[in-house]
Amino acid sequence: MTNIQIKYNLLDAASQKEVSDFIDFLLNKKKKKVKNLSSYKKKILKVSAWAEEDIKRIEEAQKHINNWIHSPTQLFSYSTIG
Repeated sequence: MTNIQIKYNLLDAASQKEVSDFIDFLLNKKKKKVKNLSSYKKKILKVSAWAEEDIKRIEEAQKHINNWIHSPTQLFSYSTIG
């Protein structure tokens, strides 16, 4: 008998059921990881690409935020962002 079997046999019926349920949970979790990988790949392929204009707006906003962080007393104009 292995050490795990000895410990398992020392448990009462309710605790043995809990251990069994936990093992099932771990096994199902492992199976789901494999299934989710292919599902994840499919989802990634459906993601739309950002347009250059979108990226430019984000970069411009980032510059304004960085300026504000380094110099919080200066307020920037929202009209330059969009």
